[in-house]
Amino acid sequence: MIFHSLRFRLIVYFLILIVLPLMIVSYFTFRSATALIEDKVGETVSTSLSLVEKSIESVLEQSRYAATPFLVDSARRDWLQRTIRIDDYDDLSNVMQMLKDLSSIRTAGHSVYSISLYNPVNRLLLTSEKNIFMYPSEEVGHMEQVIGDRPQGWYVDKWPASTYVTSPVRYLTYPIPLEPSATGGSTLFIHVNENTIAEYLKQVNRNDKGLQTLVLTGDGRSLIQASEEGQGLFPVDFGERPAALEHLDRIVNEREGRFAATLAGKPHLVVFHTSDATGFKYVTFVPREDWMKEIVLLRNEILLVGGIAVAAGLLIAYGFMRSIYNPMFRLLKAMRLSSGHADFTYQINEKRKDEFGILFEGFNIMIRNIQQLVKNLYQEKLLKQEFELKLMQSRMNPHFLYNTLNSIYSIAKLYGVREVTEMAYALSHFFRHSLKGDDWITVQEMIEHLDYYLQIQKIRYRDKFDVTIDVEDELMEQKVLKLLLQPLVENAIIHGLEMKDAKGHIGITGYRLEDKMVFAISDDGLGMNEERLKQIRRQLSAGGASTEYFALSNVNQRIRHYYGEAYGLALYSQKGKGTTVEVVLPWTSGGDADV
Repeated sequence: MIFHSLRFRLIVYFLILIVLPLMIVSYFTFRSATALIEDKVGETVSTSLSLVEKSIESVLEQSRYAATPFLVDSARRDWLQRTIRIDDYDDLSNVMQMLKDLSSIRTAGHSVYSISLYNPVNRLLLTSEKNIFMYPSEEVGHMEQVIGDRPQGWYVDKWPASTYVTSPVRYLTYPIPLEPSATGGSTLFIHVNENTIAEYLKQVNRNDKGLQTLVLTGDGRSLIQASEEGQGLFPVDFGERPAALEHLDRIVNEREGRFAATLAGKPHLVVFHTSDATGFKYVTFVPREDWMKEIVLLRNEILLVGGIAVAAGLLIAYGFMRSIYNPMFRLLKAMRLSSGHADFTYQINEKRKDEFGILFEGFNIMIRNIQQLVKNLYQEKLLKQEFELKLMQSRMNPHFLYNTLNSIYSIAKLYGVREVTEMAYALSHFFRHSLKGDDWITVQEMIEHLDYYLQIQKIRYRDKFDVTIDVEDELMEQKVLKLLLQPLVENAIIHGLEMKDAKGHIGITGYRLEDKMVFAISDDGLGMNEERLKQIRRQLSAGGASTEYFALSNVNQRIRHYYGEAYGLALYSQKGKGTTVEVVLPWTSGGDADV
Protein backbone atom coordinates (compact mmCIF):
# COMPACT_ATOMS: atom_id res chain seq x y z
CA MET A 1 0.00 0.00 0.00
CA ILE A 2 2.83 2.38 0.87
CA PHE A 3 4.30 2.01 -2.63
CA HIS A 4 1.03 3.30 -4.13
CA SER A 5 0.66 6.27 -1.79
CA LEU A 6 1.15 9.80 -3.04
CA ARG A 7 3.66 10.49 -0.27
CA PHE A 8 5.93 7.66 -1.45
CA ARG A 9 5.65 8.73 -5.07
CA LEU A 10 6.44 12.34 -4.17
CA ILE A 11 9.59 11.17 -2.37
CA VAL A 12 10.60 9.11 -5.41
CA TYR A 13 9.89 11.99 -7.80
CA PHE A 14 11.91 14.44 -5.73
CA LEU A 15 14.79 11.98 -5.51
CA ILE A 16 14.73 11.58 -9.28
CA LEU A 17 14.55 15.34 -9.83
CA ILE A 18 17.49 15.92 -7.51
CA VAL A 19 19.73 12.91 -8.13
CA LEU A 20 19.26 12.39 -11.88
CA PRO A 21 20.37 15.89 -13.01
CA LEU A 22 23.23 15.76 -10.51
CA MET A 23 24.34 12.38 -11.86
CA ILE A 24 24.16 13.63 -15.44
CA VAL A 25 26.15 16.77 -14.64
CA SER A 26 28.70 14.77 -12.63
CA TYR A 27 29.06 12.21 -15.39
CA PHE A 28 29.71 14.76 -18.12
CA THR A 29 31.97 16.81 -15.83
CA PHE A 30 34.01 13.69 -15.08
CA ARG A 31 34.19 12.78 -18.77
CA SER A 32 35.20 16.31 -19.75
CA ALA A 33 37.87 16.43 -17.05
CA THR A 34 39.20 13.01 -18.07
CA ALA A 35 39.34 14.03 -21.73
CA LEU A 36 41.02 17.34 -20.85
CA ILE A 37 43.68 15.72 -18.68
CA GLU A 38 44.19 12.97 -21.25
CA ASP A 39 44.71 15.63 -23.93
CA LYS A 40 47.26 17.42 -21.77
CA VAL A 41 49.08 14.17 -21.00
CA GLY A 42 49.01 13.28 -24.69
CA GLU A 43 50.45 16.67 -25.65
CA THR A 44 53.17 16.40 -23.00
CA VAL A 45 54.11 12.88 -24.10
CA SER A 46 54.07 13.95 -27.75
CA THR A 47 56.51 16.74 -26.91
CA SER A 48 58.74 14.26 -25.07
CA LEU A 49 58.60 11.89 -28.03
CA SER A 50 59.71 14.70 -30.32
CA LEU A 51 62.73 15.29 -28.08
CA VAL A 52 63.51 11.56 -28.05
CA GLU A 53 63.18 11.49 -31.82
CA LYS A 54 65.55 14.42 -32.26
CA SER A 55 68.12 12.90 -29.90
CA ILE A 56 68.11 9.42 -31.45
CA GLU A 57 68.09 10.67 -35.01
CA SER A 58 70.86 13.12 -34.16
CA VAL A 59 72.96 10.10 -33.16
CA LEU A 60 72.08 8.35 -36.42
CA GLU A 61 72.85 11.50 -38.40
CA GLN A 62 76.26 11.86 -36.74
CA SER A 63 76.97 8.21 -37.54
CA ARG A 64 76.32 8.87 -41.21
CA TYR A 65 78.43 12.03 -41.25
CA ALA A 66 81.36 10.13 -39.72
CA ALA A 67 81.95 8.50 -43.12
CA THR A 68 82.18 11.81 -44.99
CA PRO A 69 86.05 11.80 -45.35
CA PHE A 70 85.86 8.41 -46.99
CA LEU A 71 83.12 9.49 -49.38
CA VAL A 72 84.86 12.59 -50.73
CA ASP A 73 88.00 10.69 -51.84
CA SER A 74 87.36 10.38 -55.62
CA ALA A 75 90.67 8.60 -56.32
CA ARG A 76 89.72 5.84 -53.92
CA ARG A 77 86.29 5.48 -55.55
CA ASP A 78 87.96 5.17 -58.99
CA TRP A 79 90.40 2.54 -57.70
CA LEU A 80 87.51 0.43 -56.40
CA GLN A 81 86.02 0.25 -59.90
CA ARG A 82 88.90 -1.90 -61.25
CA THR A 83 89.95 -5.49 -60.58
CA ILE A 84 91.86 -5.87 -57.31
CA ARG A 85 94.43 -8.57 -56.76
CA ILE A 86 95.24 -9.38 -53.16
CA ASP A 87 98.49 -11.04 -54.17
CA ASP A 88 99.60 -7.78 -55.77
CA TYR A 89 101.65 -5.67 -53.39
CA ASP A 90 100.19 -2.31 -54.45
CA ASP A 91 96.63 -3.57 -54.34
CA LEU A 92 97.22 -5.18 -50.96
CA SER A 93 98.75 -1.95 -49.68
CA ASN A 94 95.67 0.01 -50.80
CA VAL A 95 93.37 -2.54 -49.17
CA MET A 96 95.25 -2.35 -45.88
CA GLN A 97 95.08 1.46 -45.99
CA MET A 98 91.33 1.25 -46.51
CA LEU A 99 90.99 -1.08 -43.52
CA LYS A 100 92.97 1.41 -41.46
CA ASP A 101 90.78 4.30 -42.65
CA LEU A 102 87.58 2.37 -41.86
CA SER A 103 88.88 1.61 -38.38
CA SER A 104 89.76 5.29 -37.86
CA ILE A 105 86.28 6.41 -38.92
CA ARG A 106 84.73 3.87 -36.57
CA THR A 107 86.88 5.13 -33.71
CA ALA A 108 86.04 8.77 -34.48
CA GLY A 109 82.29 8.09 -34.64
CA HIS A 110 81.39 7.31 -31.03
CA SER A 111 77.98 5.91 -31.96
CA VAL A 112 79.26 3.85 -34.89
CA TYR A 113 79.48 0.17 -34.06
CA SER A 114 81.07 -0.95 -37.32
CA ILE A 115 81.68 0.11 -40.94
CA SER A 116 81.67 -2.28 -43.89
CA LEU A 117 82.72 -1.63 -47.50
CA TYR A 118 81.52 -3.99 -50.16
CA ASN A 119 83.04 -3.97 -53.67
CA PRO A 120 80.81 -5.95 -56.11
CA VAL A 121 83.41 -5.79 -58.92
CA ASN A 122 85.77 -7.97 -56.93
CA ARG A 123 83.11 -9.43 -54.58
CA LEU A 124 85.23 -8.13 -51.74
CA LEU A 125 84.05 -7.12 -48.22
CA LEU A 126 86.19 -4.97 -45.93
CA THR A 127 85.26 -4.11 -42.30
CA SER A 128 86.37 -1.54 -39.76
CA GLU A 129 87.61 -4.48 -37.67
CA LYS A 130 90.28 -4.91 -40.40
CA ASN A 131 88.70 -8.07 -41.73
CA ILE A 132 88.76 -9.07 -45.39
CA PHE A 133 86.07 -11.39 -46.75
CA MET A 134 86.01 -12.67 -50.29
CA TYR A 135 83.52 -14.74 -52.20
CA PRO A 136 82.25 -17.35 -51.48
CA SER A 137 82.23 -16.48 -47.76
CA GLU A 138 78.90 -16.20 -45.88
CA GLU A 139 79.58 -12.54 -45.14
CA VAL A 140 79.91 -11.70 -48.84
CA GLY A 141 76.77 -13.70 -49.63
CA HIS A 142 74.88 -11.76 -46.98
CA MET A 143 76.00 -8.39 -48.38
CA GLU A 144 75.05 -9.37 -51.92
CA GLN A 145 71.59 -10.35 -50.67
CA VAL A 146 71.20 -6.99 -48.88
CA ILE A 147 72.26 -5.04 -52.00
CA GLY A 148 69.83 -7.10 -54.05
CA ASP A 149 67.00 -6.04 -51.73
CA ARG A 150 67.93 -2.37 -52.38
CA PRO A 151 67.22 -1.01 -48.89
CA GLN A 152 66.39 2.68 -48.56
CA GLY A 153 67.59 4.46 -45.43
CA TRP A 154 68.17 2.76 -42.08
CA TYR A 155 67.18 -0.89 -41.88
CA VAL A 156 67.32 -3.67 -39.28
CA ASP A 157 70.15 -6.16 -39.64
CA LYS A 158 70.98 -9.18 -37.46
CA TRP A 159 74.08 -10.42 -39.35
CA PRO A 160 77.30 -10.01 -37.34
CA ALA A 161 79.51 -7.24 -38.74
CA SER A 162 82.62 -8.71 -37.11
CA THR A 163 83.92 -12.26 -36.93
CA TYR A 164 85.22 -11.53 -33.42
CA VAL A 165 81.65 -11.34 -32.07
CA THR A 166 80.65 -14.73 -30.74
CA SER A 167 76.87 -14.01 -30.70
CA PRO A 168 74.74 -12.30 -33.34
CA VAL A 169 74.85 -8.54 -33.10
CA ARG A 170 71.63 -6.49 -33.38
CA TYR A 171 72.23 -3.24 -35.21
CA LEU A 172 70.84 -0.67 -37.63
CA THR A 173 72.54 -0.31 -40.97
CA TYR A 174 72.59 2.64 -43.36
CA PRO A 175 73.83 1.92 -46.93
CA ILE A 176 75.73 4.69 -48.80
CA PRO A 177 76.47 4.04 -52.51
CA LEU A 178 79.88 5.48 -53.45
CA GLU A 179 78.68 5.94 -57.04
CA PRO A 180 74.92 6.70 -56.76
CA SER A 181 74.54 7.17 -60.52
CA ALA A 182 76.41 3.98 -61.50
CA THR A 183 75.18 0.41 -61.29
CA GLY A 184 77.41 -2.18 -59.66
CA GLY A 185 79.35 0.42 -57.67
CA SER A 186 80.77 -0.08 -54.20
CA THR A 187 78.59 0.51 -51.13
CA LEU A 188 79.61 1.72 -47.68
CA PHE A 189 77.54 0.38 -44.75
CA ILE A 190 77.30 2.30 -41.44
CA HIS A 191 76.32 0.02 -38.54
CA VAL A 192 74.86 1.36 -35.26
CA ASN A 193 74.41 -1.06 -32.38
CA GLU A 194 70.92 -1.58 -30.97
CA ASN A 195 72.35 -0.91 -27.50
CA THR A 196 72.98 2.71 -28.50
CA ILE A 197 69.23 3.31 -28.89
CA ALA A 198 68.23 0.91 -26.09
CA GLU A 199 70.49 2.60 -23.52
CA TYR A 200 69.17 6.00 -24.48
CA LEU A 201 65.57 4.81 -24.10
CA LYS A 202 66.40 3.20 -20.75
CA GLN A 203 67.67 6.57 -19.56
CA VAL A 204 64.49 8.28 -20.78
CA ASN A 205 62.26 5.65 -19.13
CA ARG A 206 64.32 5.88 -15.94
CA ASN A 207 63.84 9.66 -15.80
CA ASP A 208 60.09 9.41 -16.40
CA LYS A 209 59.11 6.73 -13.91
CA GLY A 210 56.23 4.59 -15.07
CA LEU A 211 56.68 5.40 -18.76
CA GLN A 212 57.82 2.90 -21.37
CA THR A 213 59.08 4.01 -24.79
CA LEU A 214 59.73 1.91 -27.89
CA VAL A 215 61.16 2.72 -31.31
CA LEU A 216 59.74 0.77 -34.24
CA THR A 217 60.51 0.69 -37.92
CA GLY A 218 57.91 1.89 -40.37
CA ASP A 219 56.53 -1.66 -40.70
CA GLY A 220 56.34 -2.16 -36.92
CA ARG A 221 59.57 -4.03 -36.11
CA SER A 222 61.33 -3.18 -32.86
CA LEU A 223 64.71 -1.41 -32.82
CA ILE A 224 65.51 -2.59 -29.29
CA GLN A 225 65.75 -5.92 -27.50
CA ALA A 226 63.72 -6.35 -24.29
CA SER A 227 62.83 -10.03 -24.16
CA GLU A 228 63.90 -10.66 -20.56
CA GLU A 229 61.53 -10.29 -17.61
CA GLY A 230 61.60 -6.86 -15.98
CA GLN A 231 62.86 -5.07 -19.10
CA GLY A 232 59.47 -3.71 -20.16
CA LEU A 233 55.72 -4.13 -20.19
CA PHE A 234 55.93 -7.05 -22.61
CA PRO A 235 58.73 -8.97 -24.39
CA VAL A 236 60.18 -7.27 -27.45
CA ASP A 237 62.64 -8.92 -29.83
CA PHE A 238 64.92 -6.82 -31.97
CA GLY A 239 63.81 -6.78 -35.59
CA GLU A 240 60.45 -8.44 -34.80
CA ARG A 241 56.93 -7.07 -34.57
CA PRO A 242 55.82 -7.06 -30.88
CA ALA A 243 52.85 -9.43 -30.95
CA ALA A 244 51.68 -8.38 -27.47
CA LEU A 245 51.17 -4.77 -28.57
CA GLU A 246 47.51 -4.08 -29.25
CA HIS A 247 46.56 -1.95 -32.26
CA LEU A 248 50.03 -2.43 -33.83
CA ASP A 249 48.50 -2.13 -37.31
CA ARG A 250 47.03 1.24 -36.32
CA ILE A 251 50.45 2.46 -35.26
CA VAL A 252 51.94 1.27 -38.55
CA ASN A 253 49.20 2.67 -40.78
CA GLU A 254 48.66 6.03 -39.05
CA ARG A 255 51.16 8.85 -38.77
CA GLU A 256 50.43 9.82 -35.19
CA GLY A 257 47.75 9.48 -32.56
CA ARG A 258 46.86 8.06 -29.19
CA PHE A 259 44.52 5.39 -27.84
CA ALA A 260 43.78 3.37 -24.69
CA ALA A 261 45.15 -0.17 -24.32
CA THR A 262 45.61 -2.78 -21.59
CA LEU A 263 49.25 -3.77 -21.12
CA ALA A 264 50.50 -6.16 -18.45
CA GLY A 265 46.98 -6.23 -17.06
CA LYS A 266 46.84 -2.45 -16.50
CA PRO A 267 45.23 0.33 -18.53
CA HIS A 268 47.65 2.55 -20.44
CA LEU A 269 47.50 5.52 -22.75
CA VAL A 270 49.48 4.77 -25.93
CA VAL A 271 50.92 7.80 -27.76
CA PHE A 272 52.83 7.38 -31.03
CA HIS A 273 54.55 9.62 -33.56
CA THR A 274 56.24 9.01 -36.93
CA SER A 275 59.59 10.57 -37.85
CA ASP A 276 59.68 12.53 -41.10
CA ALA A 277 63.37 11.80 -41.62
CA THR A 278 63.61 8.06 -40.96
CA GLY A 279 59.97 6.87 -40.85
CA PHE A 280 60.62 5.33 -37.41
CA LYS A 281 57.65 5.00 -35.03
CA TYR A 282 58.23 6.40 -31.54
CA VAL A 283 55.74 4.86 -29.11
CA THR A 284 55.24 5.70 -25.41
CA PHE A 285 53.05 3.83 -22.92
CA VAL A 286 51.72 5.95 -20.05
CA PRO A 287 50.10 4.12 -17.08
CA ARG A 288 46.69 5.67 -16.47
CA GLU A 289 47.13 5.36 -12.72
CA ASP A 290 49.92 7.97 -12.86
CA TRP A 291 47.72 10.72 -14.21
CA MET A 292 44.31 9.48 -13.03
CA LYS A 293 45.07 10.61 -9.47
CA GLU A 294 43.88 14.11 -10.32
CA ILE A 295 40.68 12.75 -11.83
CA VAL A 296 40.03 10.52 -8.82
CA LEU A 297 40.46 13.55 -6.57
CA LEU A 298 38.05 15.52 -8.75
CA ARG A 299 35.59 12.62 -8.70
CA ASN A 300 35.68 12.50 -4.90
CA GLU A 301 35.06 16.23 -4.71
CA ILE A 302 32.11 15.91 -7.09
CA LEU A 303 30.67 13.08 -4.98
CA LEU A 304 31.07 15.12 -1.80
CA VAL A 305 29.40 18.19 -3.29
CA GLY A 306 26.72 15.96 -4.80
CA GLY A 307 26.02 14.30 -1.46
CA ILE A 308 25.64 17.67 0.25
CA ALA A 309 23.36 18.85 -2.56
CA VAL A 310 21.21 15.70 -2.29
CA ALA A 311 20.87 16.08 1.49
CA ALA A 312 19.92 19.76 1.18
CA GLY A 313 17.52 18.96 -1.64
CA LEU A 314 15.83 16.24 0.39
CA LEU A 315 15.30 18.61 3.31
CA ILE A 316 13.75 21.19 1.01
CA ALA A 317 11.71 18.48 -0.70
CA TYR A 318 10.43 17.20 2.65
CA GLY A 319 9.19 20.66 3.63
CA PHE A 320 7.63 21.16 0.22
CA MET A 321 6.04 17.70 0.35
CA ARG A 322 4.45 18.42 3.73
CA SER A 323 2.95 21.64 2.40
CA ILE A 324 1.36 19.62 -0.41
CA TYR A 325 0.49 16.38 1.35
CA ASN A 326 -1.11 17.76 4.54
CA PRO A 327 -4.00 19.59 2.81
CA MET A 328 -4.35 16.65 0.45
CA PHE A 329 -4.60 14.30 3.44
CA ARG A 330 -7.28 16.60 4.87
CA LEU A 331 -9.25 16.31 1.63
CA LEU A 332 -8.72 12.53 1.54
CA LYS A 333 -10.04 12.18 5.09
CA ALA A 334 -13.15 14.19 4.18
CA MET A 335 -13.77 12.02 1.11
CA ARG A 336 -13.44 8.82 3.18
CA LEU A 337 -15.99 10.09 5.68
CA SER A 338 -18.39 10.99 2.89
CA SER A 339 -17.98 7.78 0.86
CA GLY A 340 -17.35 5.24 3.62
CA HIS A 341 -19.90 6.43 6.17
CA ALA A 342 -22.34 8.10 3.76
CA ASP A 343 -21.99 11.30 5.75
CA PHE A 344 -23.05 13.96 3.27
CA THR A 345 -23.13 16.70 5.90
CA TYR A 346 -19.35 16.94 6.45
CA GLN A 347 -17.79 20.22 5.29
CA ILE A 348 -14.14 21.36 5.19
CA ASN A 349 -14.05 24.66 7.04
CA GLU A 350 -10.39 25.49 6.30
CA LYS A 351 -10.04 28.58 4.12
CA ARG A 352 -7.08 28.70 1.75
CA LYS A 353 -6.13 31.00 -1.12
CA ASP A 354 -4.22 28.43 -3.15
CA GLU A 355 -5.38 25.58 -5.40
CA PHE A 356 -6.27 23.47 -2.37
CA GLY A 357 -8.72 26.19 -1.34
CA ILE A 358 -10.43 25.72 -4.70
CA LEU A 359 -10.48 21.94 -4.14
CA PHE A 360 -11.93 22.34 -0.64
CA GLU A 361 -14.64 24.68 -1.90
CA GLY A 362 -15.37 22.31 -4.78
CA PHE A 363 -15.67 19.39 -2.35
CA ASN A 364 -18.09 21.34 -0.16
CA ILE A 365 -20.22 22.24 -3.19
CA MET A 366 -20.14 18.61 -4.36
CA ILE A 367 -21.34 17.37 -0.95
CA ARG A 368 -24.18 19.89 -0.96
CA ASN A 369 -25.14 18.81 -4.49
CA ILE A 370 -25.11 15.16 -3.44
CA GLN A 371 -27.46 16.01 -0.58
CA GLN A 372 -29.81 17.60 -3.07
CA LEU A 373 -29.46 14.65 -5.46
CA VAL A 374 -30.38 12.21 -2.70
CA LYS A 375 -33.54 14.18 -2.09
CA ASN A 376 -34.34 14.30 -5.79
CA LEU A 377 -33.69 10.58 -6.23
CA TYR A 378 -36.61 9.61 -4.03
CA GLN A 379 -38.89 11.93 -5.95
CA GLU A 380 -37.64 10.51 -9.27
CA LYS A 381 -38.45 6.97 -8.13
CA LEU A 382 -42.01 8.02 -7.49
CA LEU A 383 -42.22 9.75 -10.87
CA LYS A 384 -40.74 6.68 -12.59
CA GLN A 385 -43.40 4.41 -11.15
CA GLU A 386 -46.04 6.84 -12.36
CA PHE A 387 -44.40 6.98 -15.82
CA GLU A 388 -44.26 3.18 -16.13
CA LEU A 389 -47.95 3.02 -15.32
CA LYS A 390 -48.75 5.57 -18.02
CA LEU A 391 -46.46 3.79 -20.50
CA MET A 392 -48.34 0.55 -19.96
CA GLN A 393 -51.57 2.38 -20.66
CA SER A 394 -50.11 4.01 -23.82
CA ARG A 395 -49.17 0.62 -25.25
CA MET A 396 -52.76 -0.48 -25.06
CA ASN A 397 -53.70 1.96 -27.87
CA PRO A 398 -51.42 0.40 -30.61
CA HIS A 399 -52.67 -3.07 -29.60
CA PHE A 400 -56.21 -1.79 -29.89
CA LEU A 401 -55.34 -0.37 -33.35
CA TYR A 402 -53.79 -3.70 -34.37
CA ASN A 403 -56.94 -5.59 -33.29
CA THR A 404 -59.16 -3.05 -35.08
CA LEU A 405 -57.15 -3.48 -38.34
CA ASN A 406 -57.68 -7.24 -38.12
CA SER A 407 -61.43 -6.62 -37.82
CA ILE A 408 -61.33 -4.28 -40.87
CA TYR A 409 -59.39 -6.92 -42.80
CA SER A 410 -62.02 -9.57 -41.99
CA ILE A 411 -64.96 -7.31 -43.02
CA ALA A 412 -63.22 -6.13 -46.24
CA LYS A 413 -62.44 -9.72 -47.19
CA LEU A 414 -66.06 -10.66 -46.49
CA TYR A 415 -67.35 -7.96 -48.85
CA GLY A 416 -64.59 -8.53 -51.46
CA VAL A 417 -62.88 -5.11 -51.30
CA ARG A 418 -59.39 -6.18 -52.42
CA GLU A 419 -57.45 -2.93 -51.86
CA VAL A 420 -58.85 -2.49 -48.36
CA THR A 421 -58.15 -6.15 -47.60
CA GLU A 422 -54.52 -5.97 -48.73
CA MET A 423 -53.88 -2.66 -46.99
CA ALA A 424 -55.45 -3.78 -43.72
CA TYR A 425 -53.53 -7.08 -43.85
CA ALA A 426 -50.22 -5.39 -44.57
CA LEU A 427 -50.80 -2.66 -41.99
CA SER A 428 -51.76 -5.11 -39.25
CA HIS A 429 -48.64 -7.21 -39.85
CA PHE A 430 -46.57 -4.03 -40.03
CA PHE A 431 -47.80 -3.06 -36.56
CA ARG A 432 -47.30 -6.57 -35.24
CA HIS A 433 -43.60 -6.44 -36.16
CA SER A 434 -43.28 -2.93 -34.78
CA LEU A 435 -44.85 -3.84 -31.43
CA LYS A 436 -42.42 -6.68 -30.68
CA GLY A 437 -40.62 -5.88 -27.41
CA ASP A 438 -37.11 -6.84 -28.61
CA ASP A 439 -35.03 -4.05 -30.22
CA TRP A 440 -33.08 -6.62 -32.27
CA ILE A 441 -34.52 -8.63 -35.17
CA THR A 442 -33.04 -10.83 -37.87
CA VAL A 443 -32.44 -9.55 -41.38
CA GLN A 444 -35.18 -11.97 -42.51
CA GLU A 445 -37.67 -10.30 -40.15
CA MET A 446 -36.50 -6.85 -41.26
CA ILE A 447 -37.13 -7.73 -44.93
CA GLU A 448 -40.61 -9.10 -44.07
CA HIS A 449 -41.46 -5.92 -42.14
CA LEU A 450 -40.19 -3.83 -45.07
CA ASP A 451 -42.24 -5.88 -47.53
CA TYR A 452 -45.47 -5.16 -45.60
CA TYR A 453 -44.60 -1.46 -45.58
CA LEU A 454 -44.00 -1.47 -49.36
CA GLN A 455 -47.32 -3.23 -49.99
CA ILE A 456 -49.10 -0.36 -48.19
CA GLN A 457 -47.16 2.28 -50.12
CA LYS A 458 -47.80 0.61 -53.49
CA ILE A 459 -51.55 0.69 -52.83
CA ARG A 460 -51.29 4.30 -51.69
CA TYR A 461 -49.28 5.45 -54.73
CA ARG A 462 -51.12 3.11 -57.15
CA ASP A 463 -48.04 1.42 -58.56
CA LYS A 464 -46.10 4.66 -59.08
CA PHE A 465 -42.93 2.64 -58.53
CA ASP A 466 -41.72 -0.93 -58.42
CA VAL A 467 -39.31 -2.56 -55.99
CA THR A 468 -36.62 -5.23 -56.24
CA ILE A 469 -35.09 -6.80 -53.13
CA ASP A 470 -31.85 -8.78 -53.43
CA VAL A 471 -30.29 -9.78 -50.10
CA GLU A 472 -27.70 -12.57 -49.84
CA ASP A 473 -28.87 -15.64 -47.95
CA GLU A 474 -25.94 -15.62 -45.49
CA LEU A 475 -27.23 -12.30 -44.13
CA MET A 476 -30.71 -13.56 -43.24
CA GLU A 477 -29.86 -14.80 -39.71
CA GLN A 478 -27.80 -11.77 -38.78
CA LYS A 479 -29.27 -9.69 -35.94
CA VAL A 480 -29.78 -5.97 -36.64
CA LEU A 481 -31.56 -3.04 -35.01
CA LYS A 482 -35.26 -2.71 -35.64
CA LEU A 483 -36.45 -0.02 -38.10
CA LEU A 484 -33.14 0.57 -39.89
CA LEU A 485 -34.25 0.33 -43.54
CA GLN A 486 -37.94 1.34 -43.38
CA PRO A 487 -37.28 5.07 -42.67
CA LEU A 488 -34.75 5.15 -45.51
CA VAL A 489 -37.16 3.53 -47.97
CA GLU A 490 -39.85 6.00 -46.89
CA ASN A 491 -37.35 8.81 -47.47
CA ALA A 492 -36.66 7.50 -50.99
CA ILE A 493 -40.39 7.44 -51.82
CA ILE A 494 -41.24 10.89 -50.45
CA HIS A 495 -38.13 12.83 -51.55
CA GLY A 496 -37.10 10.83 -54.59
CA LEU A 497 -40.10 9.31 -56.39
CA GLU A 498 -43.21 11.18 -55.23
CA MET A 499 -42.52 14.22 -57.45
CA LYS A 500 -41.23 12.18 -60.40
CA ASP A 501 -43.53 12.16 -63.46
CA ALA A 502 -42.58 8.72 -64.76
CA LYS A 503 -42.74 5.43 -62.93
CA GLY A 504 -39.86 4.97 -60.53
CA HIS A 505 -37.83 2.11 -59.17
CA ILE A 506 -36.42 1.28 -55.75
CA GLY A 507 -33.64 -1.29 -55.41
CA ILE A 508 -32.82 -2.86 -52.04
CA THR A 509 -29.66 -4.98 -51.84
CA GLY A 510 -27.73 -6.59 -49.02
CA TYR A 511 -24.32 -8.26 -49.13
CA ARG A 512 -21.29 -9.10 -47.00
CA LEU A 513 -18.06 -7.11 -47.47
CA GLU A 514 -15.19 -8.72 -45.47
CA ASP A 515 -16.04 -8.07 -41.79
CA LYS A 516 -19.00 -5.81 -42.63
CA MET A 517 -22.46 -6.16 -44.10
CA VAL A 518 -23.86 -3.47 -46.37
CA PHE A 519 -27.47 -2.65 -47.24
CA ALA A 520 -28.10 -0.25 -50.13
CA ILE A 521 -31.40 1.57 -50.89
CA SER A 522 -31.27 3.06 -54.40
CA ASP A 523 -33.90 5.05 -56.28
CA ASP A 524 -33.96 6.61 -59.73
CA GLY A 525 -35.80 9.69 -58.53
CA LEU A 526 -34.99 13.38 -58.53
CA GLY A 527 -31.61 13.15 -56.77
CA MET A 528 -29.89 16.24 -55.42
CA ASN A 529 -27.19 18.71 -56.37
CA GLU A 530 -23.59 18.55 -55.09
CA GLU A 531 -24.01 21.38 -52.58
CA ARG A 532 -27.00 19.77 -50.86
CA LEU A 533 -25.25 16.37 -50.89
CA LYS A 534 -22.19 17.88 -49.13
CA GLN A 535 -24.46 19.57 -46.58
CA ILE A 536 -26.18 16.28 -45.69
CA ARG A 537 -22.84 14.44 -45.52
CA ARG A 538 -21.46 17.07 -43.11
CA GLN A 539 -24.56 16.66 -40.95
CA LEU A 540 -24.16 12.86 -40.89
CA SER A 541 -20.42 13.13 -40.13
CA ALA A 542 -21.09 15.53 -37.24
CA GLY A 543 -23.47 12.97 -35.76
CA GLY A 544 -25.94 15.46 -34.31
CA ALA A 545 -29.70 15.43 -34.57
CA SER A 546 -31.37 17.31 -37.44
CA THR A 547 -35.00 18.24 -37.99
CA GLU A 548 -34.39 18.81 -41.72
CA TYR A 549 -32.92 15.34 -42.34
CA PHE A 550 -34.67 13.58 -39.48
CA ALA A 551 -34.86 10.06 -40.97
CA LEU A 552 -31.23 10.01 -42.10
CA SER A 553 -29.77 11.54 -38.92
CA ASN A 554 -31.96 9.37 -36.66
CA VAL A 555 -30.89 6.10 -38.31
CA ASN A 556 -27.25 7.24 -38.45
CA GLN A 557 -27.24 8.16 -34.74
CA ARG A 558 -28.77 4.84 -33.73
CA ILE A 559 -26.17 2.89 -35.74
CA ARG A 560 -23.26 4.85 -34.25
CA HIS A 561 -24.68 4.54 -30.75
CA TYR A 562 -25.08 0.75 -30.89
CA TYR A 563 -22.27 -0.27 -33.27
CA GLY A 564 -19.62 2.45 -32.93
CA GLU A 565 -18.27 5.42 -34.88
CA ALA A 566 -16.84 3.20 -37.64
CA TYR A 567 -20.34 2.36 -38.91
CA GLY A 568 -23.28 4.38 -40.19
CA LEU A 569 -24.72 5.78 -43.43
CA ALA A 570 -23.01 6.66 -46.70
CA LEU A 571 -24.90 8.88 -49.18
CA TYR A 572 -24.45 9.13 -52.97
CA SER A 573 -26.62 11.17 -55.34
CA GLN A 574 -26.76 12.86 -58.74
CA LYS A 575 -29.21 15.51 -59.76
CA GLY A 576 -31.91 13.97 -61.99
CA LYS A 577 -30.49 10.43 -61.73
CA GLY A 578 -31.36 9.32 -58.23
CA THR A 579 -29.94 8.63 -54.79
CA THR A 580 -28.30 5.68 -53.02
CA VAL A 581 -28.05 5.30 -49.25
CA GLU A 582 -25.69 2.61 -47.92
CA VAL A 583 -26.11 1.20 -44.41
CA VAL A 584 -22.79 -0.19 -43.14
CA LEU A 585 -22.99 -2.59 -40.16
CA PRO A 586 -20.52 -5.02 -38.56
CA TRP A 587 -20.64 -8.70 -39.41
CA THR A 588 -21.25 -10.74 -36.27
CA SER A 589 -20.23 -14.38 -36.06
CA GLY A 590 -23.13 -16.70 -35.38
CA GLY A 591 -25.57 -13.91 -36.16
CA ASP A 592 -25.56 -12.54 -32.57
CA ALA A 593 -25.49 -8.80 -32.18
CA ASP A 594 -22.63 -7.48 -30.06
CA VAL A 595 -24.18 -4.83 -27.87
